[in-house]
Amino acid sequence: MNLKALAQHLGISASTVSRVLAGRGDEFRIAKATQKRILDEAAAMSARPDELARSLRLQSSRTLGLLIPDISNPFFASLARAVERRARAQGYTVLLADSQESVEVEAECVRMLVDRRIDGLILAPVGGESAHLEVLTTSKLPLTQVDRVFASLQAASVVSDNFSGARDAVRYLVKLGHRRIACLQGKEDSSVIAERVRGYRAGLTEAGIRFRSDLLAGGEHSQAIARDHTQRLLCAQPRPTAILALSNLLALGALEAVREAQLTIPADLSLIAFDEQPWASLLSPSLTTIAQPVEDMGTAAVDSLLAQIKPAARKSKTAPIVLPVRLIQRGSVAAWKKD
Repeated sequence: MNLKALAQHLGISASTVSRVLAGRGDEFRIAKATQKRILDEAAAMSARPDELARSLRLQSSRTLGLLIPDISNPFFASLARAVERRARAQGYTVLLADSQESVEVEAECVRMLVDRRIDGLILAPVGGESAHLEVLTTSKLPLTQVDRVFASLQAASVVSDNFSGARDAVRYLVKLGHRRIACLQGKEDSSVIAERVRGYRAGLTEAGIRFRSDLLAGGEHSQAIARDHTQRLLCAQPRPTAILALSNLLALGALEAVREAQLTIPADLSLIAFDEQPWASLLSPSLTTIAQPVEDMGTAAVDSLLAQIKPAARKSKTAPIVLPVRLIQRGSVAAWKKD
């Protein structure tokens, strides 16, 4: 049975039936009893609205875009799952694109998503440059940045408290007697990495430890590069007593280098990683991590975007959402005995 036939059967206007089946009954203040009657009858008679016709009529595709920099990164895979789950609960589907940590691919993905007439976009930008993203601002497309952000886009954002997470990790290491604390960073022009490095340096300053540029290594979101840079750190004399890896991929690279150097964690080197993963507790020793609230980030990003999509909210400004992180103490960190 089609929508028109269902409306005639119920003796209710087609527009009312259409709005209820589109999940917009409350928005148009349709009585709960009427909504229930329509939905129950539709389910009983297997009536479904024509999605294309509905999207043209309502000027809404009920589709959200999600553009992330690396789907193979466990953090972004978990984020995508959280976004899809929340969007589906709100009656939306998600169109996912992977920019592969490339500005060029990111620009292509933005064009593709906009051409698909998405209702709004959740974006975790690659970083570096944002000129190719300005079209999102000029097009008035509802936009929420998540994890990584460009302040120049002046868009809503959902991030973790990256500064406090890194600072607290350094505090923990200092409390256990560590003074030579190295840091493995990703892309320096990423807002996330910049905030974590700032927290790392603040933790050192707070403890009266001079920042040393030779102990700040890395520069790419790459396990292989993190391994290479960790190898160089381990060859230094004296070598670091602890490493703070600013992502899970960087931590894996550090673990590779430590194994190849035939060193032992935490006897020879303590290690803390940003991002909690299911495998972190299964390592031997288990990995101390700074856990980000990935599920909450995905949920908040969808809610932020949907708040912008509502006609009444189009002109309102959304304050940045900063979610707390948590240090999970495990076996990869130990007190350092004085040299």
